[in-house]
Amino acid sequence: MSKCDLHVHSRYSARSEEWLFRRFDFPDSYSDPKELHRQFLERGMDYVTITDHDTIGGCLQIADLPATFISEQVTTYFPHDPCKLHILIWGISQEQHHEVERVRDNIFELQRYLQMAQIAHAVAHPLYSVNGQLEASHLERLILLFKHFEGINGLRDALLSDLAQTLFNQLTPGKIDLFANRHNLAPTHAEPWKKIFVGGSDDHGGQFAASAYTQTPATDSAKQFLEHVRNGNCSAEGQGGTPLALSHGFYNTVACFIEDRFHEKLGPSAGLLEKMFSRFMEGRDPTEFTLAEKGSLFGQAVLSGKIFELLKPANVSLWKELSGYFSRPEVKAKLAEQLDGVGEPERRTFKNSFSKSAAATWSRACRPSARLRRSW
Repeated sequence: MSKCDLHVHSRYSARSEEWLFRRFDFPDSYSDPKELHRQFLERGMDYVTITDHDTIGGCLQIADLPATFISEQVTTYFPHDPCKLHILIWGISQEQHHEVERVRDNIFELQRYLQMAQIAHAVAHPLYSVNGQLEASHLERLILLFKHFEGINGLRDALLSDLAQTLFNQLTPGKIDLFANRHNLAPTHAEPWKKIFVGGSDDHGGQFAASAYTQTPATDSAKQFLEHVRNGNCSAEGQGGTPLALSHGFYNTVACFIEDRFHEKLGPSAGLLEKMFSRFMEGRDPTEFTLAEKGSLFGQAVLSGKIFELLKPANVSLWKELSGYFSRPEVKAKLAEQLDGVGEPERRTFKNSFSKSAAATWSRACRPSARLRRSW
């Protein structure tokens, strides 16, 4: 058998979709492409690719390494519709990437191009609403447009993957006719009630790469592997996501961001920011410090000879921005509400960072899937 994780991100991915990452302009990932290549081979993958957001920059960094092919995750939309959708495409050239850039804003043009060029592709995390706009009508049209769907996503909750496979496995010719008539849209492929599932970790931090992957019969080349995927001779393998995977990835990106940016730009104030983020991730009040902690931070600044750097406008303004946000009464109240009765640090991490967004995501995912079930 041959294996490849068909959904993973590197430091070349664009601005994150997560609200807190956007709030402080965090990158979506800090994973190094060459380190990912090493990890994938060590974890039993036969081929390696990277699906960064609307770029092939990460793939180009490993293009000269063995068993690789160029891929990306494309952001697309239905015409005059704000719902953001993600399509994974694999085994492309640089010229094809540029053509995808030209057509990607219109999902109908994108689908036609991918089909014409015989590029392997699939809908990523079909029940995860990227920007809160996903509705049943979007899912119905995706079913008519695409044959391949991500059946196991290693980042998003495993329940979403299970639900997606259940819904798609319940498709029938009659339901396809219903959707086609409802949207005045003909299916683009044969037997549209039969879907093909792929798997990918959707890893952003390098910690859960290859936790989910796609498996085909044994192959001698990436080209042959992708031919199997296109023809449906593949299966989604591995595990769906968990709160722990989500929180670990989030914490890893924050830690790398602080290490990469704050120590360089903020000098001794980086310690203060690290303390704040550590408290936030552990579910503690991120703006309140003990006298001993304040003394320790102050002492480090004095010993380093850089105490006055703490008073630089950029440092002061950033600290005010961060501490001001977390000190707002409504934010502190929400933190306290979410953390009530939660003891373990990992559960605190998840609840503190993602419980609100995860609940909203699950609600948004269940809403269109429930409408699909009612319509069927």
